[in-house]
Amino acid sequence: FPSHDTPEVTQSFNILPKAITVTAATKSKEYGDSDPTLTYSVTGSLIGSDTFTGTISRTSGEALGTYAINQNTLALSANYTLTYVSANLTITKRLITITAAAKTKIYGAADPDLTYSVTSGSLAAGDSFSGALSRTSGTSVGTYAIDSGTVAISSNYTITYVGANLTITKKTLVLKADDKSKRQSTSDPALTYSITTGSLIGSDTLTGSLVRAAGESLGTYAIETGTVAIAAPSAGNYNLRVDTGYLS
Repeated sequence: FPSHDTPEVTQSFNILPKAITVTAATKSKEYGDSDPTLTYSVTGSLIGSDTFTGTISRTSGEALGTYAINQNTLALSANYTLTYVSANLTITKRLITITAAAKTKIYGAADPDLTYSVTSGSLAAGDSFSGALSRTSGTSVGTYAIDSGTVAISSNYTITYVGANLTITKKTLVLKADDKSKRQSTSDPALTYSITTGSLIGSDTLTGSLVRAAGESLGTYAIETGTVAIAAPSAGNYNLRVDTGYLS
């Protein structure tokens, strides 16, 4: 039989790039904070010891707003087809709480400085508050709300204000009945007093008169408060005490 050689059949096949998808993670930060680490997840898997090179980055800017997270230099070898799915970094308002300090003063005294402290959050570097606290008007004894007034900061912040009160307390006023003397069977001298502690405020005045214990015999008679008082409408602003004097 004649011999017939079987012809060789040559086949070829293509190795296609492996599909990999990288999806950036959405991020956020408060104004003034450092950027969080930009991360991503991978759909598909790398072969053997293959690794990514480079990094993702975001559009620059530090004002409030949304910034695209871009592929930047992130890459794989030509053995892969890399699909990148972007995300955003959002810069939100910085949260800060200020708390007014409670204050007190005595009736008639000047107001103390109205102060506050930052009790939650913090200012970003270089930022500062402007303006000042204020209080509900009034000078009589009582409690007055301390308000945020004109305290402000840039629109990059959300401020929470915690109020407090200014309390006006009574002023102590001490009078001393002046000691007096007279001869038996003569008329009583005028009963007078002097202020020994404190002072009257503004146009405030005293009203009424002292009295003495009854009697005309030889001896010593106490001179006491009688009807002496702070004239309206300021009576409630004082703690008034009249120390006894003596007629002898």
